[in-house]
Amino acid sequence: MSKYSKMGLFIFIFLVSIFSFFNKNYIYGYILLLLSLIPVFLIFRNEFLLLAFIKIRKKDMIGLNKYLGYVKNPKLQLTKNQIAYYYFLNGILYSENNISKSEHYMQKALDTGLKFKQNIAIAKLNLAIASLSKGNKKRAEFLLLEAKKMDISGLLHDQIQIIKIQMKKIGNINRPDPYVRKKI
Repeated sequence: MSKYSKMGLFIFIFLVSIFSFFNKNYIYGYILLLLSLIPVFLIFRNEFLLLAFIKIRKKDMIGLNKYLGYVKNPKLQLTKNQIAYYYFLNGILYSENNISKSEHYMQKALDTGLKFKQNIAIAKLNLAIASLSKGNKKRAEFLLLEAKKMDISGLLHDQIQIIKIQMKKIGNINRPDPYVRKKI
């Protein structure tokens, strides 16, 4: 359901509640007035994104994919902040299977504007992993540094340390031995 149809539903229920007040049906008027607040709430908090966050908390990626699939047209159904979190959730969904698709969604989420610093840190950490998998070590170091700055609660400290250790291993493997002569 698009945000405009939710607004239309709110106006319809609100007008019916006002009509009930004029007909001296105060109980129905109050009930309908309270019910008219539900579509307004769902405009600013999309029901499918709320269900997707519940599924991600339970680590149910199949359910996450199901609820994100219900959002067919994000620009029509979601507000700007919700679009950023839609891309963020898609990035998390594809982070295990398709790192390039995950990178694309995480970059879109950062460009659209994530609100919370912890979510920005998670997005930058995923971008650093994607950059490292592509072999761009400098960009990965930069993104890890930014993720460390954004991680104010320290939840990602262990993951950042693991990535730094892996970067050191990659740095040692790719570095040529200066004492070996090149064959001409």
